[in-house]
Parts: sequence; C-alpha cells; structure tokens
Amino acid sequence: NKVTKKLTQFTRELYMLRSNRLLLRAIEESDLPIISFWRSQPEVYEYFYEYLPISVRQQKNWYEKQLQDSSEINFVVADIKTGKAIGTVSIYHIDRRSRKAEWGRLIIGDPSARSGGKGAEIEALVLQYSFEHLNLNKLYCEVLLQNEKVVSLHKKFGFHHEGVLRQHAFKAGKYEDVVMLSMLAEEYFFNKDKGKLAEIFTRMNGNI
Repeated sequence: NKVTKKLTQFTRELYMLRSNRLLLRAIEESDLPIISFWRSQPEVYEYFYEYLPISVRQQKNWYEKQLQDSSEINFVVADIKTGKAIGTVSIYHIDRRSRKAEWGRLIIGDPSARSGGKGAEIEALVLQYSFEHLNLNKLYCEVLLQNEKVVSLHKKFGFHHEGVLRQHAFKAGKYEDVVMLSMLAEEYFFNKDKGKLAEIFTRMNGNI
C-alpha cells in the first residue's frame, strides 16, 4: 500500500550516505547479479572468510534474510555522477543496548574504481554514519592477518589493534589468524579533526 511504500522510501533515504564522489545506498534486488559476480572474483574473496564463488540464488537468499534483520545495514556503493554500482559495504552485529557494531564486507568490485582513495572515502562514510547517526560507542572489525594493507589503513584512520584471534578462520584448507581492530566514539570525534581521517573528510566535502 501507499503508506508502506512511503515508509520504505523514507527508510532507504535514511540509509543513504554521500560524499562529493560516492553514494552509499540500500541494496536493491536488481543489484544482486553484479554483487554475486563481484563476490565470485578471486581477487575479492581472497580476503573474505568464505573462499568460494557465490551464485545469484545464494545472494538472493542472503538478501531476503537481511531485509528482516534489524541488526545489520547493507549498502551498495555507487558513483554519484553516473549512479553506477561499484561495490558494497556493511554495518552488522548492531547491538543497540551496548551501542556497538561490526563493519566490513567491503568490496570495490569495479576494477577502475580501486584507485584514487575511494576505499578510504567509504571507510570515512561508514565511520560518520556509525558514530553520528547510529550513535554507536564502539565500531570494530576483523581483518585477516595477511591483509596487511587494510590493517595499516585502519590504523591510520585511528583504529586500535585489540589483538590477534589465532586460527580464527578456516579457508583454502588452512586456519588463518585474524586481527581485531576497534574505534570508540571519543576517538572518532578526535580523529575527525586531525590526521588522516580529517584529510579524507576534507576531500569528501570537496574542499580540496
């Protein structure tokens, strides 16, 4: 009915984040074929826990489940000028009582979009939404220890290294260590005005 449609549209608008180059919007069913294609590329799933290609049917099953799950928010990343989808990112395991959540599932599926600092911009948007809109006290993430580039990027943004989860993930026939990183709200607001995170926000707002 009309009320449901208006509510759905309002919800989608709430889950829409923008920089001067990127748009993070709700995932639509029409996005599923390209997402499953991205998830099936070795250079993408190399750093995911699931070391397997994903079919469109599997992606649709996940999509339908996440629509009913209030503990996660999943975004498509799109080019703001063309509207073309270039990737995905998620905030999940949202615990509103403890005001904490995990973020990840970051994919930049379009190879042409993997340069120019877009990954850093996506991370900054996720941080902004988590601490300024969801009012979280803590945002954390898990990264495979071998993914040194991403671990280093998170630390530059102000994430703290909480420790290593030994043999935490099993993929490609062996156990992998996982790094746990986190940021608190007070650290976010401090870092937003200083250092690497401040630089990204300045660029996102089109001031440089």
